[in-house]
Amino acid sequence: MQQTLTCAAEARAADESLAGTFKPADSFVLIESSLPEYGGWQSGIVKKASQTGELAAILQHVQQLPRVKVLLIRRPQRTGRSVYIAITNQQQPKIYHRQLTDYDELLGLDLATVAAESTPRIHQQAMDEIDELYAICTNGRHDPCCAAYGLPVYQALIEHAGTDKVWQTTHIGGHRLAATLIAFPHGISYGQLDPFNAEEVVTNHRAGQLLPHKFRGRGAYAGHQLDEAAHLAAGAAEAQLRATARKYALDDLRLEQVRPLDEMQWQVRFIDQNGQAHQATVKAGWSPPRQTSCGDAPKPMPLHQVAVDAT
Repeated sequence: MQQTLTCAAEARAADESLAGTFKPADSFVLIESSLPEYGGWQSGIVKKASQTGELAAILQHVQQLPRVKVLLIRRPQRTGRSVYIAITNQQQPKIYHRQLTDYDELLGLDLATVAAESTPRIHQQAMDEIDELYAICTNGRHDPCCAAYGLPVYQALIEHAGTDKVWQTTHIGGHRLAATLIAFPHGISYGQLDPFNAEEVVTNHRAGQLLPHKFRGRGAYAGHQLDEAAHLAAGAAEAQLRATARKYALDDLRLEQVRPLDEMQWQVRFIDQNGQAHQATVKAGWSPPRQTSCGDAPKPMPLHQVAVDAT
């Protein structure tokens, strides 16, 4: 009988590029809930919970924010009501926390404070700023690879970052690239992580460093409102430019411009701290057909070819 690779194993075997695979989000709202009324997390659970159930009105409220990504988070044997809000589209990204007594308190979230990139307020009370958070996808009912690859990395992250800094989360996109993680406050996304990567993720993130070889992209580029295609192209360019210039500090490069050359090609320019330009041409295309999720019919995946320009 022919053996079928899982979607994550297939992506790894194909050496699929990670950079340029994380969609834009100016802000993230992370809400602690295992959703027992739904029998736990499922495929597309955030969308379902936005339509009916205890969190429906709350999710509809926060989803009014522009380019927001809502995640449900949990820890085993815990039934709290923590909420985190990360604002990533600013020069100094920040993440805030509030321990809720009741979910309905979130209906008092002042959306204008989040949209204005100031300290979020719930019923006029400012949320508490924290320094870091790691959210890793473990939702095996969305795709088995998320649990198979995500849970071991979750345990390894706890060892290096501490229990209070690490959460399991629902689908963040790209489960074929499991294990997938978002590091806050910057909204940096990594993929194809293994447990031995946990220490370097935490150590480098705390030092303000980025890992280009595991980098999928970031939530937003400060001062830019890029459409999805341009945002993905910028992420692909950033990974290559950082690796080429050996500039790994998050502050080393700042996106200056993404200029479309045609429908599937962009010129992406970053500026370093000395004012020097680092530029690449990114061409979007398609991979050979492969699974996007375990059991799905194979189909082409987006890919980016990055050529570093002479400047």
